[in-house]
This record gives sequence, structure tokens and C-alpha cells, in this order.
Amino acid sequence: MNKQQRIRAELPILSINDEFGISENETYLQYERKVASALTVSASIAERTREKIRVSSTESVYSTILTEANVQKAVEVFERHGLVVIKGLLPHTQTIKWGEAVLADFNSAVDRLKYHQTRPVDLMNPQKEGTFEPLSYKELAMREDLRVDLRSGPEMESLRSSENAAAKQKMDKTTTDNNDGPTIINAHIKGTASSWRYHPSILSIIKATFNPKDDNLSKGNFGRWNFGGSGPDGTPQPFRLGQIGSVLSCPGSADQAIHADTPHLFEHVDCLPCHYLNVFTPGYKVDNSTNNSSFRNEFHNGIWTGNSTIGGTAFVHGSHRLSVTAQLLSEEDETEDDTALTRKQLLQLRTLRPALDTGDVVFFDCRTIHYGLANTSQGDKTGTDVDAGRRPMLYLNVSQSWFHDPKNWDDREKIFS
Repeated sequence: MNKQQRIRAELPILSINDEFGISENETYLQYERKVASALTVSASIAERTREKIRVSSTESVYSTILTEANVQKAVEVFERHGLVVIKGLLPHTQTIKWGEAVLADFNSAVDRLKYHQTRPVDLMNPQKEGTFEPLSYKELAMREDLRVDLRSGPEMESLRSSENAAAKQKMDKTTTDNNDGPTIINAHIKGTASSWRYHPSILSIIKATFNPKDDNLSKGNFGRWNFGGSGPDGTPQPFRLGQIGSVLSCPGSADQAIHADTPHLFEHVDCLPCHYLNVFTPGYKVDNSTNNSSFRNEFHNGIWTGNSTIGGTAFVHGSHRLSVTAQLLSEEDETEDDTALTRKQLLQLRTLRPALDTGDVVFFDCRTIHYGLANTSQGDKTGTDVDAGRRPMLYLNVSQSWFHDPKNWDDREKIFS
């Protein structure tokens, strides 16, 4: 039995989804493209032109609003595979300006830390002699060398304040709202396309994901009288919507270690409903038409080759289930024989690297195993563009209202006063 036959033979044993299958002469990349296509929801022309929003005094753009059918399709894909990609959901003008704010604040943070009087840190040269190891701060958390999680700064806070205020004017009042932390979103909030944080389709997918129910069984949930006073009426319960932040990778950052962002709440069933998810969208312009772009997905004859300079995120689809992750990553009985080799191959079959364009969105269950890909762009070689090759991936952290994520931030040590 050759390796390809062995992989096919082992697929049912390790719970690789039979719905995709693997053909006799199919390569890993062909299989990856096939699975990625199945995990993608693409809006129709009608959906892409359902709502026009004003982005300046002289310019308006269309924002995509998904139909109920496509919202439901996105939820079903998400629940089954732990992630879903939605193409072209957001206007470029909304995400690019956030990426610009992130880069401006990152540059300010680099300068402030580099010239700190008592503890100088060089984020761009973390191993430089005479400097201290980078820490996690109130505004910035280190993920590893040349990769940071930036949640605030002067430019981001200014943009956040103005967008949140404008969004509130167009929506019903939320229960709690501030610009420094998450917002509790009530079930009746419809959202507004004027802010991608409150995008109606994003909120609809979150509500449906966090509120799976049986109409008959929901009538027995009388304890809800004590939590919100709504009683057993089956309405979606509130959730916690984080502020826009960004994971920013710089040229030279390596692949992250494979990880999950949150644990399973219990370990007696394979997969409880999602309690914590992330929404990712590029904060930069992806240009596939030129070889000079810092951010480019590599294509050959119009087909993605699997290569990218932009250092996106790789996901192990289906790994939000305990059984899948246990089988693929268990350290028990790990050897260097054919069985261990097969496990690595099966992990590769599960791994997707979505080729995102500006405006695309990825929802993923925070129990899903994933890792940031290396940023192999060349950066600035001329001294004219300090931001060249720096990739801001925007995110929203979203959780059930009762769940708190104790991220590794230091709320006492500040970069910006």
C-alpha cells in the first residue's frame, strides 16, 4: 500500500470528513482548495448591492448584506467545521482605514518603547544587545518576535470613538457600551453597515451561532426569568462584542506554534455549542495584479498556488471537536513509524490557508486549532516606507455574555499615557 492509498484508508478512522474525499491523483493543494471552497460563502450580486452607505461627504459605497439563506449556510458551515469564510462582506474603505490606524499606533509604540528611559525595548530587533525583552502592555501584547496584538492607541481610540458614536445613533440602545471594553449586544439589535463592527450580517451569524435551540425544548427554560427577565420565550440571548483590534506581523516573523485560543468548557461530549469566536478581516490592500505589492497571494493561470507573502492564518478545520484534535495531536504513543507519519499527513489534509482579499471575513470558533503563518514579505528596502510588509489582521473577539477571556495583557503598564 503506497502513502496515498494509506491516507485514503485512514481518513474514516481519524474522522476526516468523508464529504470531501480525496481522489486517486489529488495533491494536498488541490484537496485544500476543494475544502476551502466548501467552507466559503460567496455573496450574490444582489447581496453585494443591498445597502449603500456614505463613507465621506462625497463618496458612498455598497455594503454586502447576506440573505437569511446565506446567513444560515454560514452558520451551518461554522458549526460543522469550526470556521467559515465569507467573501466580499465588508467595504474596503472601512477596513483599510482601520489598518492605517493600527500601523500609525504601532509605529508610535515602537518609538516610545525604543526610547524608554528606564526599560528600552526594540520591537523590530527583539534580540538586540542592550535592550530588554518585550513585555505585554495595556495596549499591546507580544505573541512572539515581530508579531504583536495591538488593541488600542491614539489613532485607534479616535476612530473607535467616532465609529461607535455614529453606529449608536443608527441602532437601538445597547445595554452597556464604552470604547475601552466589550459591548453587551441585546438580541433585538439589528446592526448597521456603517460600522463593520456592527455589520448586520456579522451580528446575525453570531446570534444564530450562540443560540442553537429546539423550539419545543426552549419552552422549558424557566430559569431565564432570573437572567434578563425574558422567560422561556426562545429569543436569542445577549453576547459580548469586543472592540476592533489587530494582530500585526512584521517581515521576518515566523510561523506560530499551533494552538487554540480558548479551552473546551467540558470534556464529556465531543463539541458543545460555541461560546467564543473570532472574526478576522485584512486591514490592508491585497493586490494580486502586480509583483510589486507587499501583500500578494500567489496565483498561476488564475489558480492559487498555496504561496503567500502576507502571512495569514492557517486553520485545522474540524478541530473545534475534541475527538479530532485528540486524534491528530495526541502525544500518547507518538513514534517515528508510519503511523506517526500518517498522523502528520492527516493534519496537513485538515489544514487550510484561506487566501483572503480585502473585505473578506473569517469566522472561527476559538477552540479551533490554528496558527499565524510566517510573514515572508521583504519589507522596506529603500527607506521610504516603514510600513512596507507589516500586515495588520483586524479582529473582533466575541463571546457569550457570561464568558470572560483573561487575555495576557498588563493593565498597569501603559505605552501611551
